[in-house]
Amino acid sequence: MKRQVGPWVRWAWLATTIAMGAVLVATAWVSRDRAIAAATTLNRGQSLVLFEAIRQQARAMPAPPGTAALDSLLRQHSAAGLRYLAFFDSAGTVVAQSGAPAAPITRLARRPPGPPVMEQVDSRVRLWGFAGMAPPPEEGGRPPSPGVGQRPRRFAFVMEFEPLVAERLAGEATNTLVLSLLVAAALIAAAVGFWRLTVLQEQTEHRLEQQRRLGALGEMSAVLAHELRNPLASLKGHAQLLAERLDAGSPARTKADLVVSEAQRLEALTTDLLDFARSGPIDRRVTDPVALLTSCAEEVARGGFAVRAEGSPSSWSLDEGRMRQALTNVLRNARQASPAGTRPEAVVGRDDGTLVFTVHDYGAGLAPGDEQRIFNPFFTTRTTGTGLGLAVAMRVAEMHGGTITAGNHPDGGAVFRIAIPK
Repeated sequence: MKRQVGPWVRWAWLATTIAMGAVLVATAWVSRDRAIAAATTLNRGQSLVLFEAIRQQARAMPAPPGTAALDSLLRQHSAAGLRYLAFFDSAGTVVAQSGAPAAPITRLARRPPGPPVMEQVDSRVRLWGFAGMAPPPEEGGRPPSPGVGQRPRRFAFVMEFEPLVAERLAGEATNTLVLSLLVAAALIAAAVGFWRLTVLQEQTEHRLEQQRRLGALGEMSAVLAHELRNPLASLKGHAQLLAERLDAGSPARTKADLVVSEAQRLEALTTDLLDFARSGPIDRRVTDPVALLTSCAEEVARGGFAVRAEGSPSSWSLDEGRMRQALTNVLRNARQASPAGTRPEAVVGRDDGTLVFTVHDYGAGLAPGDEQRIFNPFFTTRTTGTGLGLAVAMRVAEMHGGTITAGNHPDGGAVFRIAIPK
């Protein structure tokens, strides 16, 4: 049950963290959209208030207005974002202006009086409408006399202002969204890192537990092998002597030969047990990997393998005795798995600074899920096998700091790969 709980907890924690990050980003996104909508409303309200304030002040100005008066208005409302102000006569020609427009204004189209027209020009908001202004003074600076024709004159005027408050509001909302994205990314990265660390920890604990079990199994195997070796040798010797004294083909001779063959099989098992239980540091020396592989192939089956050595190094640091043990076990399995008339391939080469032995047989291949189980001690698919050959090969590869893997070849059969670092 413990192996099943770990992954579920990891995935649940990762999913929860991703959901929290998504909610954080979604909340910031909605807040930003609302801030932008509020900024648009604020722009319109602020622009209309500013427009009406300028129009009210313009009514007290003489017509036509002067540049100095417009400069005074611009300075007065600069803190509110006013950046440009201009008045136009009835023909749409500029009468006076102050500041610089965001885009050139040459003439204004004639239009009937009504609410001001609002438009966005780059980062500014532009409004234009009409304002009534007092008639010009009479000669001598006297105020105009009341009467017909002395009504306030109407002028079109344009104003541009920068929506400072709205821009600050939208900017803060955007910064909040960016910060939320960064926090969500950090949360997800931390969750993925935690997930990977827990996986590595479980893998490490699994390897340590496996090594502990293999160590205990090796000690037990060594004790059993030593205790069985001498009685087996005596049993086999006496059975051979008995068989030599019996007539060939007699029932008694057949039974004696059966005892000898079974004793030999048990003797091979004790040898495998001792090889599996063998510990201690390896003795790495400069070895010719091509000669080693060729010798092992000839030992298993003379002429029974197609040995290739494309790109193989001329020498490598190996414990020749133990590596011979691992290679012969793998080659023997390949020979036994391949049907008659076929020659398994045995290849040695270099792959990115690593010595690689590859053995490809032409058998039925590995059953799904057996890619790792075949390296467990005493696991075998044959009725006469001990199930220790590949376990010994894995132990030898790990003692060299390398690995051994197995899989199925696309063209059929199984492929074993032993990789030994420098």
